[in-house]
Amino acid sequence: MNAIPSQESERIELPFVRNLWYVAGWASEFSGAGPFGRIIVNEPIAFYRKKDGELVALADRCAHRWAPLSYGRVEGDDLRCMYHGARFARDGRCVEVPGQERIPPILRVRTFPTVEKHRFVWIWLGDPERVDARLIPDLGMLDQPERRIYFASLDYDAHYSLITDNLLDLSHLAFLHEKTAGRQVVPMQEPSNTCYMPGGSEAKSLERGVRVESWVSGPAARNVALPKNVPDGDLWTRTDFVVPGIFISQDRMYPYGTAERFKGLAPDADSAPLSDSMSIQAVTPLTARKTRYFYSFGPRASDLEQEEADAMWAIANETFAEDLRMIQAQQNIIDAYPGPRMGGIAADRGLVLFRSLMKKLAAGERPPPGLKEMAVGAP
Repeated sequence: MNAIPSQESERIELPFVRNLWYVAGWASEFSGAGPFGRIIVNEPIAFYRKKDGELVALADRCAHRWAPLSYGRVEGDDLRCMYHGARFARDGRCVEVPGQERIPPILRVRTFPTVEKHRFVWIWLGDPERVDARLIPDLGMLDQPERRIYFASLDYDAHYSLITDNLLDLSHLAFLHEKTAGRQVVPMQEPSNTCYMPGGSEAKSLERGVRVESWVSGPAARNVALPKNVPDGDLWTRTDFVVPGIFISQDRMYPYGTAERFKGLAPDADSAPLSDSMSIQAVTPLTARKTRYFYSFGPRASDLEQEEADAMWAIANETFAEDLRMIQAQQNIIDAYPGPRMGGIAADRGLVLFRSLMKKLAAGERPPPGLKEMAVGAP
């Protein structure tokens, strides 16, 4: 259980994987017609909304002279380039060139599938033949009206793999966040009356991610997500981290004895928790040294007053700022001092599993038809 992972935690950056659904932004960021310019996995994208509200994503490069379409103007259901006036439909076809009747077939830009779900805008950048909306993770907790939902984002000057590593290793909470969201270090131990964690908090593989699940009892269970008026008890925590970098965390406090009653397994739906909070986060690579990090916090509204929820959100923001400073400093050292691979410890198991999964997905990719030509603006 406590063994160091069989492979070292690598200093080598993870590859970009395109055949996945990435978070392009919170849906609220795309209010109005647009256009909205974004860079996601090194791909410049121009988003805009049609008259019926549908969100369209085109390559942010006019097929004429490669001017950014995000500098353009939305006209009805189309997007006009404001360099020479070429107008593009939602399928990427050029439908008008001012001053001429014939439209060369080469005047076409690539389109990208988008889905608006769970307060996010999702985009597929890979093979259009492999698009499957069922691969979007279930983040339904963001839609639950009984929660107070807070959300924001941060931009990192760092490779995305350092941020996924951070989210997969919760052992850093007791140290990096000792004055904010820090938790006490609880040894992995056999079931007892005070700490019931069969298997400890060891990471386990999911089909498309990694899961860490545990019970902790008593004062050691206290953390920033728990309202002050909730008594000590048995805290059940489950964290799923799924591709391409979606963090889904639940914290539920139950009366003493609940962990033992369920023998360290997940509680059933009929067991009412004393408190219930969640956090959903998403890591979206922009470029090799730019990453956008989306995060949220959702305590159950009946557990606390608005003022206490606001205070907890403020602490959460301090916590994420601590991660930002540390990870950017880490990236600076990696870039300045190339050397041997990083070492490994037992707490790295989750990130090792996730890195292996991402490498497997990257190895199974094939470029979509015509992608090489599209890179230079051809249809």
